[in-house]
Amino acid sequence: MVKEHALALFQMAGFEVKSQHELPNGYWPDSYVELRQKNPWWLIETEIGLVKIGWRKRVIQISWRDTPYRVTVTEDDVTKDEDLVHAWGYPKALEYLTKLKRSTA
Repeated sequence: MVKEHALALFQMAGFEVKSQHELPNGYWPDSYVELRQKNPWWLIETEIGLVKIGWRKRVIQISWRDTPYRVTVTEDDVTKDEDLVHAWGYPKALEYLTKLKRSTA
């Protein structure tokens, strides 16, 4: 995921982005050097804490484990928990981030 896409998702969802940090892709193993370089993940510092976002194979993983919030952001049949969700594309990622933001207001 390119930085501009990650930042746009958070801004459109209503988050205040304080900083962003590039992370190695958390899905592909170290032996996939080129894929890891082309698909970094991002650690986004927001007013609710740190949120990690990045592409896995076909889904965008969003994790807010490093915040005090525990909320299920969708009833969709996707991998999810109270601090993590997999989104099938950018529209769903925006939907889930928007629900996360609203639930912390």
